[in-house]
Amino acid sequence: MGLIKRLFRDKPGQEVPNKEMLSFAVGVAGQNHMYNIVANWFLYFCTDVLFMDAMIIGIVLGVARVWDAINDPLVGVIIDHSKIGKHGKLRPHILWSAIPIGICAALMFIDFGLTQTQEIIYIVVLYFVWDTMYSFQDISQWGLTAMIATNVEERSKAAQFGRIGAMVGGWLPGLLPIILSNKDLLGVTEKQIFMACAIVMCFGGMVLSMFAARVKERAPAVKTEGSPLASLKSLLRNRIVMLLVLANILSYCTLTVQQVYFFKYMVSIDLFGRTFDGMEVMFVFGIFVGLPGTLAMLITGRFSKWVGGMKNVLLIATIGNIVCRIAAFFVGYEGIRIVYTGILLAICGIPNGMVGIASTAIWGDSIDYEEWRTGVRNEGAVFSMQNLVSKMGSGLSIFFTGLTLKLLDFDATKFDLGLPQSETFNKFIFPVYMLAPAFGSLLYLIPLLFMKYDVNAKHKLEALLRERRKGIKIAEATHSVGADPELIDTSIF
Repeated sequence: MGLIKRLFRDKPGQEVPNKEMLSFAVGVAGQNHMYNIVANWFLYFCTDVLFMDAMIIGIVLGVARVWDAINDPLVGVIIDHSKIGKHGKLRPHILWSAIPIGICAALMFIDFGLTQTQEIIYIVVLYFVWDTMYSFQDISQWGLTAMIATNVEERSKAAQFGRIGAMVGGWLPGLLPIILSNKDLLGVTEKQIFMACAIVMCFGGMVLSMFAARVKERAPAVKTEGSPLASLKSLLRNRIVMLLVLANILSYCTLTVQQVYFFKYMVSIDLFGRTFDGMEVMFVFGIFVGLPGTLAMLITGRFSKWVGGMKNVLLIATIGNIVCRIAAFFVGYEGIRIVYTGILLAICGIPNGMVGIASTAIWGDSIDYEEWRTGVRNEGAVFSMQNLVSKMGSGLSIFFTGLTLKLLDFDATKFDLGLPQSETFNKFIFPVYMLAPAFGSLLYLIPLLFMKYDVNAKHKLEALLRERRKGIKIAEATHSVGADPELIDTSIF
């Protein structure tokens, strides 16, 4: 409790009140109520509720998300080139898009009795509209972490509040396994459950997302001049951004399955004279494994100082994930072993819980680097890249999940008939579920090792930029644009 009070207490000279930080976290939580049900449950809804072919829907959703990810930099450039009004550069995009996003997301989980071909066309069109509007809001929302303050420490704190809000945004969708497991007791069907959850979490969540627009934009809000193509080319020369993009995309290039397919079809526990099915176990397992990482988010700033910066937080989390998952694979999951496996994943979850905060902080720092290098702050373009890797990663994950389920000869219709899955599925689902993320972490680690950016480089950049901002009026008076590339010590990045 004392830690929480210290976290929310304003310090003398603090640039951003914690009340404003809290409003931002509430907005992020609302948006993530919507996003988590779409990202984590829409594929399941298509395969196990609508009984669509896993491979077909995996390809459709995978291609749609990868394509939509590619156009995110264009949305970011549009935001950077938009006219800056009295409400700021980013906040208007958060407000106008919220309600339409919520409506489109809710419509995804309603069964209109369409044929599979009609359903695919419906999904593609609706998803495209939803995702385009979502791009404007998500890029603007996370862009606020770079504009909420003019110093690195408070921007890192904003990233921390935002990621905590994102974590809270997963709590309501996290109740779905236990709700689905007890559908007969509740007297409802899975279709009805998803319809109700879509209204509450998708539409209701996006109403909450508008709280993020209460944040003030304190960093310089400058409309980017020149052509959008020039902005994209400049972004491609930002070494920090490109290494983060490469690391994230590589981490998804592996066969994988969402955890619901493993728990629903492979796990059950006899305890206290009762058999708990996979959905119930998944619900408890998720809380047990996720709690340490959730608590760790509260000390991310302090931990990063202990280990020498946010980059080292990413390194520790990545290596820890590899080691713990390999160990968990050899422990297994049958009977009580699922508890030991959960303990291992909970341990590696401590640094993993800090990854979102650390990566968001580094994305924000890359904007400072771009401002020093070119004289322009490109929040829209940079955070469009964060959005790009998130969507492309989600698309690759869905594609590889569909491919994996096809390779494992998965058939969702067998469950209601009381029939077992294929021998191939039963043999390989656990290795894929446990080891694929470890392989993805190994791929993520490779580009990260080439990033020279560390805590010393961050402080040097902040000092250089502070001095440059002092000379802005002089630069404007002499019609100077941007920074002289010869003055920049790029070796520190």
